[in-house]
Parts: sequence; structure tokens; C-alpha cells
Amino acid sequence: MDNEKTLSSLSRLMFALNLAIILFYSLACLITTLRVCGSFGAYDFLSSAGRIPPPPWRMPLWALGQYLLLCAVSFGKNRWDIERFQVRLLVCLVEILLCAGVTASLGFYYSGAALLVLADLVHYVRNGAARACFTAALILLFSFGRYEILYPLTGGIAFSAYLDYYNQTVRSLFAGVESLLVCLNVLLFVLFMILLFTGQKAENSRIRKLNKQLNQANDRLRDYAFELERMTEVRERNRLAREIHDTLGHTLTGIIMGSDAGLALFDAAPEEAKKRIQVVAQAARDGLNDVRRSIKALRPDALENTSLEEALEAMITNFKATTSAEVLYDQQAGPLHFAQDEEDTLYRVLQESMTNAVRHGHATEIRIRLTRRESLLTIDVRDNGLGSGEEPQEGFGLRHMRERLELLGGSLTFGNREALDGDGERGFYIVVSLPIRGKEEEA
Repeated sequence: MDNEKTLSSLSRLMFALNLAIILFYSLACLITTLRVCGSFGAYDFLSSAGRIPPPPWRMPLWALGQYLLLCAVSFGKNRWDIERFQVRLLVCLVEILLCAGVTASLGFYYSGAALLVLADLVHYVRNGAARACFTAALILLFSFGRYEILYPLTGGIAFSAYLDYYNQTVRSLFAGVESLLVCLNVLLFVLFMILLFTGQKAENSRIRKLNKQLNQANDRLRDYAFELERMTEVRERNRLAREIHDTLGHTLTGIIMGSDAGLALFDAAPEEAKKRIQVVAQAARDGLNDVRRSIKALRPDALENTSLEEALEAMITNFKATTSAEVLYDQQAGPLHFAQDEEDTLYRVLQESMTNAVRHGHATEIRIRLTRRESLLTIDVRDNGLGSGEEPQEGFGLRHMRERLELLGGSLTFGNREALDGDGERGFYIVVSLPIRGKEEEA
């Protein structure tokens, strides 16, 4: 950005300097012609020049007019949003023609405007072939656009003939000013080109460095995407394993317990056994639907059509009917209106807790108590089963319960009742703490 500002400043300085040079030649020829006419020295001047000079107003009018038009095109093209390559080439060609017109209007005394246009076009044109053609044309214009070379083709008067009208001191002054202005223009052009190519080299280096960094970032992003995909697969696999375990475990436990009860009653009370088998069949159908829902990454079937409170009561009722276990449900937590993921977790935790109590502990009585203090929900599940020995082990079901809760910032503790209550009662307990966001904060 700083290099562009410097180039822009140099370009403006070159335009101003060339305007000064054009004014110098135009005014020198105009003033000399007027002085010659006013001093009645036309004969001596014509004898020295060997030609009749053009009208004195022609040079400043044509040279300045075309130069100002050249400035307008040059400054305007940098502000125009030109996308078509052919239009950009046409604008550049107009600049070259105007430059040639300025040089011809000055009698080929000065062709340094070609360096100005060359610097401008090299900066503007990015196409290599077009840039080479324009460069060659402008170099030829600069090299052969001097009066001495094109003298046979012109009908003008040499600038030196105008200077011969003055004495040695004035001629030296004019020659010094001319040399200074021309040299300054060349120096500015050289400086502009050095800065331009240095800036382009630095820009190319910066682009190569950025491309290298971009390739490295792409490699890291690709590795991250692969790792994220792998982690997502593992997480989804674990989620499905939890869903299937909870669903099948709960359903199959009920089916086993109900089937055993039905078999025990088959001879003594056939009608009661039939009812038990019907309940087991319905539980199997509900479990199958729940498995299908879980595989499709949907909520438990009971939560799809009913509220959490109704779903829990229905689950407990069905569990009691299929297992003959007594479930005492004490809901002291108020309305159970939670976020969807919280409801799913709560449902699965209670489902797995009751299943474990019957399947592993052979419990006949399960006590469930829900309490809530502000935004913290506590679930206390206790049974009268066999417990888990001296060192309770975290099995598949408990581990997945913990994972579900930790995803929501909750916690799980469990163990033998006698270690918790100290009353000598056998059994197992599970205590869950779950911070509740509520439906309004559901993501």
C-alpha cells in the first residue's frame, strides 16, 4: 500500500513536470516569435532559421490541449472499472496517440512525454504481450522523436534557431533550464520504474508466501476435517449404542420378567397368564418402535406425542405391569417442562435405573424421587435388590448414563444403599444432579 502511494505521487509529479516542460517550450517559441516581430528582426531570424515559423499560437494551443486531454484519460482510466481487455487496450492506444500528438505539436523538440506514458502504461497494463508492444512503441517515439532525426519530415524550425535570437547569456540560461527539466523527467522515470519493479517483486514474494501459508492452512483444515469426521462418527456410534442399549435393555427386561410371570401363572391362572402375555407383546411392539426411533436419531417414542410427565408415568405403569415390581414415584420437582435434550436424558436415566434394579439387583421395590432447587434437578432412585457387592462397578448402562449427563453438565453417583443410609437395608441407589436450562434456552 505504501509503495502504491509512492508510485502515485511520482506519477503526479511526472505529469506536473511534463506540463512545465511543455509550457517552457511553448512560451519560449511564442515569446521569441513575438519579440522577433516586434523588433523588426524577421529577416535576420528567417535567414538563420531557413524556414518560415508556424503561427505562434499553434504550438501552445495544440500541445497544451492534447496534453491536458492525455492527463484526463490517464487519471480517468484508473478510476474507471474497465473489465474488458479490448477496451483497456483501446484506452492505452489513445494515450499513445495523444503522446505522439503532443510531441509533434512541440516540433519534436521534446519527446519525454513518452517516458511518462510508458511508466503509466507499464503500471496499468498487466498483459505481457500488450505491455511489450506498448513499451516498444513508446521507446521508438522517445528515441526517434527528436527534431534532428526527423528533420527531413518536418516543416518546423529547430529550437536552437529560436535560441540564436538571444545573446550568449540568455541562450545558456535557456539551455540550462531545458537540460535540467529533461534530466529531471528521466530521473523520475527511472525512479518510478525501480520502485514499480521492486514493489512487484516484493508483491510476488508476498503472494508466494501467502500461497504457502494457504496450502499449510488447507492441509491443517483437511486434517481437522478428517479428525472431526472421525470424532463425529465415534460420538454418533456411542450415542446410538446408548439409545439401543437403553431401549432394548429396558424392553427385553420387561419381556423376560413378564414372560416368566406368565409361565408361572400358565397352569394356575390361565386368564391372568394370557393378560401378562398380552402386556409383554405390547411392550415388545413399543420397544421395537422405540428402537426404530432411536436409529433414526429421533426422540423416544413416548416423548414424541406426550409430555415428559405423562411419558414417565406411562413408562412406570408399563414397567410395573410387565415386571411385577413395585415402583413408588414421588415427583416433587414441579412442572417438568425442560429443553428437549434434558427431557430425553431424564427419560433414559429413569428407564435405565429401573431396568438395572430388576435385571441385576432382582429388586421388587423401586423408589423414585424427583426434587428441584432453583435450576438444579435431583433424581434419587433406590431399590431393595441385591446391591453390587463391596466395590460397585460402572457397567455399560451406568457409563452411558454418566456420558449423557456430562454432556449437559450433570453428574451421577451410585452405590450400595447400606453405605449411604447406614440402616442395614440392602439395595442400590443412583443419585443424579442435572442443571436445567429450560425451554427458553434450548439451542
